[in-house]
Amino acid sequence: MADALKPADPDVRLTDGDLTLRPPTVDDAAELAQIVVANLDHLQPWMTWATSDYDEQGAADYITGKIDPTARPLLMLDGDGRIVGSTGLNDLDALNRVANLGYWVRADACGRGYATRATDLVARYGIDTVGLQRVEIFMSVHNEPSRLVAERSIATYEGIQRNRLRYDGQQHDAHIYVVLAATL
Repeated sequence: MADALKPADPDVRLTDGDLTLRPPTVDDAAELAQIVVANLDHLQPWMTWATSDYDEQGAADYITGKIDPTARPLLMLDGDGRIVGSTGLNDLDALNRVANLGYWVRADACGRGYATRATDLVARYGIDTVGLQRVEIFMSVHNEPSRLVAERSIATYEGIQRNRLRYDGQQHDAHIYVVLAATL
Protein backbone atom coordinates (compact mmCIF):
# COMPACT_ATOMS: atom_id res chain seq x y z
CA MET A 1 0.00 0.00 0.00
CA ALA A 2 1.87 3.06 -1.28
CA ASP A 3 -0.18 5.53 0.75
CA ALA A 4 0.39 3.90 4.15
CA LEU A 5 2.32 5.56 6.94
CA LYS A 6 5.89 4.38 7.31
CA PRO A 7 6.17 1.63 9.94
CA ALA A 8 8.06 2.25 13.17
CA ASP A 9 11.84 2.04 12.77
CA PRO A 10 13.60 0.49 15.79
CA ASP A 11 16.90 1.97 14.60
CA VAL A 12 15.77 5.58 14.17
CA ARG A 13 17.99 8.19 15.81
CA LEU A 14 17.06 11.87 15.85
CA THR A 15 19.56 14.43 17.09
CA ASP A 16 20.32 18.11 17.14
CA GLY A 17 23.93 17.49 18.20
CA ASP A 18 23.31 17.74 21.95
CA LEU A 19 20.01 15.91 22.39
CA THR A 20 19.48 12.44 20.95
CA LEU A 21 16.16 10.65 20.61
CA ARG A 22 15.99 6.89 20.20
CA PRO A 23 13.35 4.22 20.64
CA PRO A 24 13.43 2.56 24.05
CA THR A 25 14.04 -1.16 24.36
CA VAL A 26 12.86 -3.52 27.09
CA ASP A 27 16.37 -3.18 28.50
CA ASP A 28 15.45 0.43 29.36
CA ALA A 29 12.29 -0.52 31.28
CA ALA A 30 13.80 -0.71 34.77
CA GLU A 31 15.61 2.63 34.45
CA LEU A 32 12.58 4.30 32.91
CA ALA A 33 10.34 3.06 35.73
CA GLN A 34 12.85 4.29 38.30
CA ILE A 35 12.93 7.75 36.70
CA VAL A 36 9.13 7.97 36.60
CA VAL A 37 8.72 6.95 40.24
CA ALA A 38 11.46 9.37 41.34
CA ASN A 39 9.62 12.18 39.50
CA LEU A 40 6.03 11.45 40.52
CA ASP A 41 5.46 14.84 42.17
CA HIS A 42 6.60 16.50 38.96
CA LEU A 43 4.67 14.24 36.55
CA GLN A 44 1.44 13.32 38.34
CA PRO A 45 -0.43 16.59 37.93
CA TRP A 46 -0.45 16.10 34.13
CA MET A 47 0.41 12.49 33.31
CA THR A 48 -2.40 10.13 34.30
CA TRP A 49 -0.17 7.08 33.83
CA ALA A 50 2.42 8.34 36.36
CA THR A 51 1.28 6.54 39.49
CA SER A 52 3.04 5.22 42.57
CA ASP A 53 2.62 1.65 41.29
CA TYR A 54 4.34 2.39 37.95
CA ASP A 55 6.95 -0.31 37.63
CA GLU A 56 9.25 -2.10 35.22
CA GLN A 57 6.32 -4.06 33.75
CA GLY A 58 4.38 -0.85 33.15
CA ALA A 59 7.38 0.65 31.39
CA ALA A 60 7.84 -2.54 29.34
CA ASP A 61 4.16 -2.46 28.33
CA TYR A 62 4.63 1.13 27.13
CA ILE A 63 7.82 0.26 25.27
CA THR A 64 6.38 -2.81 23.52
CA GLY A 65 3.16 -1.07 22.47
CA LYS A 66 0.77 -2.97 24.72
CA ILE A 67 -0.68 0.31 26.00
CA ASP A 68 -0.91 2.04 22.61
CA PRO A 69 -0.02 -0.15 19.62
CA THR A 70 0.23 2.95 17.41
CA ALA A 71 2.72 4.72 19.70
CA ARG A 72 6.24 5.48 18.59
CA PRO A 73 8.01 6.26 21.86
CA LEU A 74 11.45 7.84 21.99
CA LEU A 75 13.77 8.42 24.90
CA MET A 76 15.46 11.80 25.28
CA LEU A 77 19.18 11.41 25.97
CA ASP A 78 21.43 14.31 26.92
CA GLY A 79 24.99 14.71 25.64
CA ASP A 80 26.23 12.23 28.26
CA GLY A 81 23.69 9.58 27.25
CA ARG A 82 21.55 10.09 30.38
CA ILE A 83 17.80 9.60 29.97
CA VAL A 84 16.28 13.03 30.62
CA GLY A 85 12.74 12.29 29.48
CA SER A 86 10.54 10.70 26.88
CA THR A 87 8.67 11.90 23.83
CA GLY A 88 7.13 10.44 20.73
CA LEU A 89 4.05 10.09 18.62
CA ASN A 90 0.93 8.35 19.85
CA ASP A 91 -2.70 7.89 18.86
CA LEU A 92 -1.63 7.66 15.21
CA ASP A 93 -4.59 7.94 12.86
CA ALA A 94 -3.32 6.45 9.59
CA LEU A 95 -6.47 7.27 7.64
CA ASN A 96 -6.30 10.98 8.44
CA ARG A 97 -2.49 11.06 8.78
CA VAL A 98 -2.65 12.69 12.22
CA ALA A 99 -0.88 11.90 15.49
CA ASN A 100 -0.43 13.35 18.94
CA LEU A 101 3.03 14.39 20.09
CA GLY A 102 3.70 14.02 23.80
CA TYR A 103 6.67 14.72 26.03
CA TRP A 104 7.86 14.77 29.60
CA VAL A 105 11.19 15.69 31.17
CA ARG A 106 12.52 14.64 34.55
CA ALA A 107 12.47 17.44 37.12
CA ASP A 108 16.25 17.84 37.34
CA ALA A 109 16.50 18.34 33.56
CA CYS A 110 13.80 21.00 33.18
CA GLY A 111 14.68 24.42 31.82
CA ARG A 112 17.35 23.25 29.38
CA GLY A 113 15.23 23.17 26.24
CA TYR A 114 15.10 19.39 25.94
CA ALA A 115 11.33 19.17 25.47
CA THR A 116 11.20 22.00 22.93
CA ARG A 117 14.04 20.60 20.85
CA ALA A 118 12.58 17.09 21.07
CA THR A 119 9.21 18.44 19.96
CA ASP A 120 10.74 20.00 16.86
CA LEU A 121 12.68 16.82 16.01
CA VAL A 122 9.68 14.53 16.49
CA ALA A 123 7.26 16.77 14.59
CA ARG A 124 9.61 16.97 11.59
CA TYR A 125 10.20 13.21 11.75
CA GLY A 126 6.45 12.56 11.89
CA ILE A 127 5.83 14.65 8.82
CA ASP A 128 8.99 14.09 6.77
CA THR A 129 9.54 10.39 7.49
CA VAL A 130 6.38 8.81 8.90
CA GLY A 131 4.12 10.57 6.41
CA LEU A 132 1.83 12.52 8.72
CA GLN A 133 0.04 15.64 7.55
CA ARG A 134 -0.76 16.95 11.03
CA VAL A 135 0.98 16.58 14.38
CA GLU A 136 -1.00 17.77 17.40
CA ILE A 137 0.28 18.82 20.80
CA PHE A 138 -2.27 19.40 23.51
CA MET A 139 -2.06 20.11 27.21
CA SER A 140 -4.29 21.23 30.05
CA VAL A 141 -4.91 24.96 30.09
CA HIS A 142 -3.40 24.81 33.58
CA ASN A 143 -0.13 23.17 32.46
CA GLU A 144 1.89 26.31 31.82
CA PRO A 145 5.30 24.60 31.50
CA SER A 146 4.00 22.34 28.74
CA ARG A 147 2.30 25.26 26.99
CA LEU A 148 5.62 27.13 26.98
CA VAL A 149 7.33 24.13 25.37
CA ALA A 150 4.78 24.10 22.56
CA GLU A 151 4.91 27.89 22.23
CA ARG A 152 8.69 27.82 21.76
CA SER A 153 8.54 24.95 19.28
CA ILE A 154 7.76 25.00 15.56
CA ALA A 155 4.08 24.36 16.35
CA THR A 156 1.34 26.92 15.79
CA TYR A 157 -1.33 27.66 18.36
CA GLU A 158 -4.84 26.71 17.21
CA GLY A 159 -6.88 27.47 20.30
CA ILE A 160 -8.63 25.78 23.18
CA GLN A 161 -10.52 22.50 22.90
CA ARG A 162 -13.23 22.25 25.51
CA ASN A 163 -13.27 19.11 27.68
CA ARG A 164 -10.36 17.59 25.71
CA LEU A 165 -8.61 15.88 28.64
CA ARG A 166 -9.77 13.77 31.55
CA TYR A 167 -7.86 13.40 34.79
CA ASP A 168 -8.71 13.50 38.47
CA GLY A 169 -12.17 12.27 37.47
CA GLN A 170 -12.98 15.51 35.64
CA GLN A 171 -12.88 16.89 32.12
CA HIS A 172 -10.43 19.72 31.42
CA ASP A 173 -10.00 22.18 28.60
CA ALA A 174 -6.78 21.96 26.61
CA HIS A 175 -4.60 24.23 24.54
CA ILE A 176 -3.87 22.71 21.13
CA TYR A 177 -0.83 23.39 19.00
CA VAL A 178 -0.19 21.85 15.59
CA VAL A 179 2.52 21.30 13.05
CA LEU A 180 1.20 20.88 9.52
CA ALA A 181 3.06 19.30 6.63
CA ALA A 182 1.92 22.19 4.44
CA THR A 183 3.70 24.73 6.63
CA LEU A 184 7.06 23.03 7.16
